[in-house]
Amino acid sequence: FLIFISCGNKINLASKKEIIILKESPENNESKVSVNIFNNSTLTIKEDSKGHLYPVVESGNNIVVEYKYEEKGEEGIVDGDYSETLHFEVSKNTKQLRLKDNQLTKVKALFGKHCFCKGEAGYYFINKGKFKVLKSDEEVYFDINFSVEGTSSKLMRVSKYLKL
Repeated sequence: FLIFISCGNKINLASKKEIIILKESPENNESKVSVNIFNNSTLTIKEDSKGHLYPVVESGNNIVVEYKYEEKGEEGIVDGDYSETLHFEVSKNTKQLRLKDNQLTKVKALFGKHCFCKGEAGYYFINKGKFKVLKSDEEVYFDINFSVEGTSSKLMRVSKYLKL
């Protein structure tokens, strides 16, 4: 038999790798990534009068993460910019979490596609993929590998380490 001994529950999150995997290379090299962390918040997913989803970050007791991938459009082209967003919420008490497929509703996983692409732009629930979070009091690491039904996406996997 095996015995495992641990000297505390400190997870070294800084050793985790940061990964961004796209289905295709950006059309130009002007792309950027940004991440916003909203402490003491909650993610509310609302519906407009036409039935389209949209996220609202409100005051609450959890942590909301907004990840954004952006591509700058060609100069001189109106509405040529393109971006995708990921939103999710985890309890501030979460230390470790692993979810798969329809379990992603537990973190309100939401994908947004923002472009001049009729019929595809908008927000979509993510209900196919794998999601992992490791969190300490000072830092968080998340890894989400996903696909979205109802639209195409450039992002396939995002793995990110962040200070809280």
